[in-house]
Order: sequence, then C-alpha cells, then structure tokens
Amino acid sequence: MNRKFYYQQREKQVSYYNDNLKGKVMNQGTFKGKPREFVLQYGLDNLYKDIKGECLKYFDEEHISWWGENKKKHLPSGHLVSSQIHCLNHLFALRKNEAAVKTIIENATGLQIERVLPSPIDKDGGYITFEFICKNKTLLGEDHETRGANCTSVDATVFVDTKDNEQLAVPIEWKYTETYQGKEAKKESLCRYPERILSTSHLKGWTDLYKADPYYELMRQSLLMEQIIAKPEISNIEANDYFHIVVIPQAHSELRNAINDKFVPTIKDEKKSKFIIIDPQDLLSPLKGNDDYKELLEYLQTRYWK
Repeated sequence: MNRKFYYQQREKQVSYYNDNLKGKVMNQGTFKGKPREFVLQYGLDNLYKDIKGECLKYFDEEHISWWGENKKKHLPSGHLVSSQIHCLNHLFALRKNEAAVKTIIENATGLQIERVLPSPIDKDGGYITFEFICKNKTLLGEDHETRGANCTSVDATVFVDTKDNEQLAVPIEWKYTETYQGKEAKKESLCRYPERILSTSHLKGWTDLYKADPYYELMRQSLLMEQIIAKPEISNIEANDYFHIVVIPQAHSELRNAINDKFVPTIKDEKKSKFIIIDPQDLLSPLKGNDDYKELLEYLQTRYWK
C-alpha cells in the first residue's frame, strides 16, 4: 500500500497544531529518535480535553499498554496521527453512557439492542472496553496476555443483549492511517491459529492471506471472539455470536478496498451481515444534536473530519 493518505493526514494534523495548539503546547516530540513537528512533546495534549485524566487513570488501573515511543513512560503517544489516540478521542467520552453506546452500535450494525452490558473485564464496568483481551494463552495459545501489546487485542469492544434474546460481542477494530507492506508473521506465531478455526467459524478456513496484516489481525480477532463464544467456561463470558466492526476513514480507500476485496471473501457470510466497515464520522453520526456531545463532535470535526 502507498502512504499517500498517511502523509495527507500528517500534514492536516500539523495544520491543526499550528491553528489550534501552537503557543499552548509544544511539538517537536521525538519519533524514531528525532524531533518532529507532527509529534507533541507531552502525550496527554494529544487527547480530547475532557478525557485526559480519566483515560490516563483507566490505562493505569487496567494495565493497558500505550502505543508509541512514550509507552515506557506509561503515557499516550504524542504522534498526531496515532491510531490509538484517534480511537480514544472518538470513543472514550462515551464509555460510561449506555444510551450513547447503544445508539451508535445500533446505527452501525442495524441490530435492535435491548441493553448494553458492562465490560466483563474492566474494574469499573464501563460500556466500552479498550484493548480487549480474554484468556489469550488458553483460547489462542498465545504467549502473552497484555492489553494492547504482544497478543491479540481489540481496540474497542462492546457487549450487548439484543431484542431477539441474543448476547453479542461487538469487536471494533480501529484504523486511521495504517498501511501494510505484506510482511508475514513469524511461523511460530502462525502455527497456533489454523487449528482454532472451528466448524462454526465465520471464516471459511485457513488461507495464506491470513499470514500478513491487516488480514492476520482481523483473523485473530475473529478467532478470539469465536473461542470466547465456544468456551464460556474458560472465557467467563456468555455470548451467542459476534458482529465485527472495522472503523476506517472513508478517504482511506486503499485500505477499505483491500479488506473488502480480500478479507471479506474469506468470510462464510459474504453479505457482511456480521461484518461492516464504517467511517468514524458515520459511526458517531447518531450523536449529532445531542448537547452532551456537542463539544466533542466540534473537536472531532475540527481536528479530523473536515
């Protein structure tokens, strides 16, 4: 994949910094060992103002790994096009509001939701779980169980009861400017997954496509959800099925097309009734007109959407 969209967004974020943050916060933070205009020196300045304290507390209490060069300092990345920051800026302010989470998931999936369930793994029981993992060593045979690092994790996950009396997991994979060069995962990592494609899997079967991202990542997330559903005695989560959401900006057409053209045909249900790609603005569109999120939507519009 080419990096045109990445560079466009990087320039856009530098313009955002110059127009809205310059003189208030410092850029020229380090990236790959060098000072960069597209990296803030203090990662918390990269987060929406109303989530900074709670977000830092949440990551600390849940032992979640931050991405990027600040992870050893247990601080968010200052990189202005960080996908993790992009996800948190869109969703974190909603995580304690069941009604808000319900309306965006219903709009994205077409599900009729009775209620959104509290997180099965977070201590405070919010309605969106970030960097979700679940018994990865047992269910996927992986070596680690660290949220956000070195194992299969999902950027955001919601659990719901539907009006059809189903309990569904809704994993949300979040992409921003990612591009992939076809580098395959290590053989010792790959060998654990083919045998875990169940007869009830949404996946048709193992394919070499799954050896490299983004397909490798989406395959592993699918298998994690299916293992959770198949083995509730291990996962301690009751779920009948799952609905996979992948958030990618509309303008990042190369990545959207790659997933649609290559990953989707490996799903048994090619009508995608349980798999959807959606633009972040479309995901949050039901919140327009909601005074509780007026400032958030204005921030997202200014920084990312326009």
